[in-house]
Amino acid sequence: MLIMYRKKFKKYIPLTFVLLFIPNTAVSNALTNDDPRIEVFETGLIDRMKRGKKEAKKWSIEQRLTAHEVPGVSIAIIEKGKVIWSKGYGTRLNGSNLPINSQTVFSVGSVSKMVNAALILRLVSEGKLDLDKDVNIYLKSWKVPKNIFTNQNKVTLRAILSHTAGFSQHGFRDFQPHEKLPSTIETLMGISPAKHKAVRLQFVPGERMAYSGGGITVSQLLVEDVTGLSYEEAASKYVFEPLGMTRSTFVNPLPSNYGNIARAHDEFGKPAALPRGWESMPEMAASGLWTSANDLAAFNIALLTSGKTETSFLSNSIVEDMMTRVSKSWHGLGPRLNGEEKTRVFHHGGANDSYRAWIEGHPYSGNGIVVLTNGTDGHWIHSEVRKSAEDAFGWVVKSDGGFEEPDF
Repeated sequence: MLIMYRKKFKKYIPLTFVLLFIPNTAVSNALTNDDPRIEVFETGLIDRMKRGKKEAKKWSIEQRLTAHEVPGVSIAIIEKGKVIWSKGYGTRLNGSNLPINSQTVFSVGSVSKMVNAALILRLVSEGKLDLDKDVNIYLKSWKVPKNIFTNQNKVTLRAILSHTAGFSQHGFRDFQPHEKLPSTIETLMGISPAKHKAVRLQFVPGERMAYSGGGITVSQLLVEDVTGLSYEEAASKYVFEPLGMTRSTFVNPLPSNYGNIARAHDEFGKPAALPRGWESMPEMAASGLWTSANDLAAFNIALLTSGKTETSFLSNSIVEDMMTRVSKSWHGLGPRLNGEEKTRVFHHGGANDSYRAWIEGHPYSGNGIVVLTNGTDGHWIHSEVRKSAEDAFGWVVKSDGGFEEPDF
């Protein structure tokens, strides 16, 4: 699902907000339930449609879950490079007593693209890849077809990660439990059981930005060709294991015995993707990550703190490259970016059929947030949760005139 749908108004509307924040001066410690900031956070949600109005009422997280017909949410809040609060609210399966916690696994949609970018940058740091070389140098099992566009500029990983490579296919449809999954090459070639046309170049690489899950899938195949590993294995080796992300995987379909899984729900909060209870996303790098709030917070912190020690997840030069907008794009190498230096913020949303996710970080302050939901209307929850956290923890919101609707 690539465009937000609000059932109350029966029309499509853009989700347009940017949040840059500066922390208060409180010391970052693990918070307890009796910390006054937590009560403000958990009971300070405002209907996004009434935000800024005098009559706007504040609600609890549980009340807003009910209002939006979203069964549950898992949240992690980061301050000065540490998780100070993580908690689950609601249920993994509507109508059941299956509470969510910070280790509950969710599908996070296009937040996967952030992890894919980090995986590729780790390979760059080892000298296995070059961001500015023709990707056909690395691709073995499939090549980017030559055409009038590649005659002018070659496709590079820098262009793919910033969505300036020129590829088609904005996003992908999820696969239901009874459906066969396509291979990566079938996905790129648009061959059944893939549900779309072939991924192809539509303009000269570097000419402009066009968000493309298709292009990210090219990088998925490239990782497999270069490492000799499956994409799931490569992500585990280069990202999950180094960061201790024990609840994260790109395996699709997610095995039932994985445990503590947030089930899929539609826009009315009804269980979806039955009988299994969740969809599959074989376009792993673009939208196939399964993770928990605690794991994604660990990833967020790794980006926030990279370049600051000799044992950083990414070197200073590489993370600076990642967090700098590529020409003609809203993105750096993976994340969408706003602000510069002290006001820089990275963020990305995720939206598969039955899940919505949000990741955001501010490198200068070391603050950030992760919000994962198991309902089609979960984007309203992460918007309201994010604003409540901003109010509770003293973040100062600034706007960037260059911001546009987030891509998922």
